[in-house]
Amino acid sequence: MLHRPNVFQIDLRAVAACTREIRTVIGRGRPFIATLKAGGYGYGVLPVALTVLENGADALSMSSLHDAVALREAGIKAPILVYAGTLADADSVAVHEEYSLMPSLHDEASFAGFAQHLKARVRVAVKVDIGPERIGVPLSQAREFIRRVHAHPRMELFAVHAHPNVQHGDGEGVRECMQWQYDRFVGLHQELRADGIDVPWFALASSKVLRMPGASMALSAVDPGAALFSSLSGGPAQAFAQLRTRLLAVRTVERTEHLQQAAFPMRQGMRVGVLPIGYSDGMHRVHAASVLVRGQRAPVLGKPALEYTRIDLSSLPDAQVGDEVVIIGRQEGAVISPEEACAFQRAARVIDLALQLGPTVEREYIGACGSPLSFSQP
Repeated sequence: MLHRPNVFQIDLRAVAACTREIRTVIGRGRPFIATLKAGGYGYGVLPVALTVLENGADALSMSSLHDAVALREAGIKAPILVYAGTLADADSVAVHEEYSLMPSLHDEASFAGFAQHLKARVRVAVKVDIGPERIGVPLSQAREFIRRVHAHPRMELFAVHAHPNVQHGDGEGVRECMQWQYDRFVGLHQELRADGIDVPWFALASSKVLRMPGASMALSAVDPGAALFSSLSGGPAQAFAQLRTRLLAVRTVERTEHLQQAAFPMRQGMRVGVLPIGYSDGMHRVHAASVLVRGQRAPVLGKPALEYTRIDLSSLPDAQVGDEVVIIGRQEGAVISPEEACAFQRAARVIDLALQLGPTVEREYIGACGSPLSFSQP
């Protein structure tokens, strides 16, 4: 084995179920753009892309030009919208043209760069800022900006999109802020229609929009991201199946000196296990204060180190090197759920756990038949 035995198991059956659920909510005729930012939110861009396209998504969107090119080279032909992430220089524009990728124009510099370097007519999108004060044409300037894009001879305006400032929770203030941003975006849509500009994709990017009664129906397209990995309706579908490793070492504490300076509360005769996963892998952001060994909970001792984590095996005298250790998931009837880990880590969503797991943690996929699948990641 060339890699440490750290495995993040992902259930593509759940991704498929969530995708079908979204398609049911929005109906058959509305374009469904699956958003796969940050390498598919940590779940893996290629396996997730293939799964969502097979189960109801029409197109993909992401910020990584590298990922978009990798998907094209893997044979994916569906439309791909590339969010702002690279400068609009000659090389970037040429890549968009070569791989039939849809760039998102978000300011005067991006518009000027593509206007200068485009050699053929391409589909483009415009990003509008309706609240985050981040990336996008300010709403007050958006109508005129979009008119200029629409009039450019080498630009086919195909999408206008925005991302609201989303706060987690469901309080009245959160709902009112979402509604305010939504109303501003829909108002722009109405203005463009009055100008005779009919945009095929007019989408407000947020899984929360799908939960607003009737909101997605006023938009011509939807582009959810987080909703691809856990059920909109609170159902059982959950893509985060398991995070596991193996015991690398087991030792008995014999130290009696300088115990106050120890890395964890220590006692003589204590049985300590060492896991080959640490904060460089994201362990400090995903564990739930204990792990499962032989179907029993073993407390995490102190803070994870760079590449190692200690656990207390004092109540597990038979545990030995090589034993499976489940950080999140099921083992012999015992469970540490993703939701429990979220609660301990004060993470808002399960995808926030997945995003913490770096490339040093192997991804393993469960396919439609329930068996593990193998993918070469972009």
